[in-house]
Amino acid sequence: MKVFIDTNILLDIYHLSGPDLEELRKLKKMVEKGKVELLVSMQVIDEFWRNRERVIADAMRKFRESKASAQIPNIIRIYPEAKELKEAVDKVNEVVKQLAAKARVDIEADTLKSDEVIREIFSAIKVGAVSPSLIEQAQLRSKVGNPPGKKDSLGDAINWEWLLEQEIEFWDDELIIISADGDYESELSKGKPKEYLLREWNEKNTSCELKLEKSLADFFKAKFPDIQLAEEIDKIEAIERLEESGSFAATHRAVSTLDDYDDFKDSEVKRIIKAYLDNNQIRRILEDEDVREFALKVVGLAKSEETIGLSKSLKELLEPL
Repeated sequence: MKVFIDTNILLDIYHLSGPDLEELRKLKKMVEKGKVELLVSMQVIDEFWRNRERVIADAMRKFRESKASAQIPNIIRIYPEAKELKEAVDKVNEVVKQLAAKARVDIEADTLKSDEVIREIFSAIKVGAVSPSLIEQAQLRSKVGNPPGKKDSLGDAINWEWLLEQEIEFWDDELIIISADGDYESELSKGKPKEYLLREWNEKNTSCELKLEKSLADFFKAKFPDIQLAEEIDKIEAIERLEESGSFAATHRAVSTLDDYDDFKDSEVKRIIKAYLDNNQIRRILEDEDVREFALKVVGLAKSEETIGLSKSLKELLEPL
């Protein structure tokens, strides 16, 4: 799966209404695990660092302005709770002041958690160069009015031309563009790329579907619905290894990893039980202590009617052992 992430998505992490930092952590983990191939041009990198300061300054200004207040008329002041209300308002404003000061220290020391995760993402990928000829193509695209992009802005046009010229293997794959500003989105079919972009893409990449997501949250909901936290990616990967296990050693490794977890969703329990039932490599070593004990642990976690039914089948295999 190939993903192009627009600069606005990265900058959103600093906004008051932006995505949780955990979404970026999940993306980083997916890139490291090879689940996602992130395509990033130098245009995205430059645009990010060019706008980062402005976005942070705006976010800090809005936060400092988010002071609590309470207009307490005379008819209310006579109640004891009025004093408590004023103290609560003062406390909120003091906490806002303290948090702003802490953030200022991290900003000046270049130690913001958001920056740390973004740098890790950038260091984990190969950034694509933008040639002078590509910029000329983007200028022509903008002049004739072809999408994507706004008038007098070349950023999106440069990124699109860069994507079109990529000589990478798109066969039987998909390219997902994650962008929130609407420059790639169809005006008729919301949530889908503009028809012009689809036509242009399909002419060059006949077997690679072009898709659009408007946020990291939407992307993970569509492609990895079971993953809520970055730490869960290792668990999902271990479940996949168990399902696909082709040797006794691989089974033991997957079981060892999974046994460290105590919390499993019902959908995960279902997958694990089905792996035990369907994978002959696992069934042949059911009497091995670690494989058997983990099976008993998972059977006890079944909640839904379907999973409980599957767990009964696994119990029948375990009982003679």
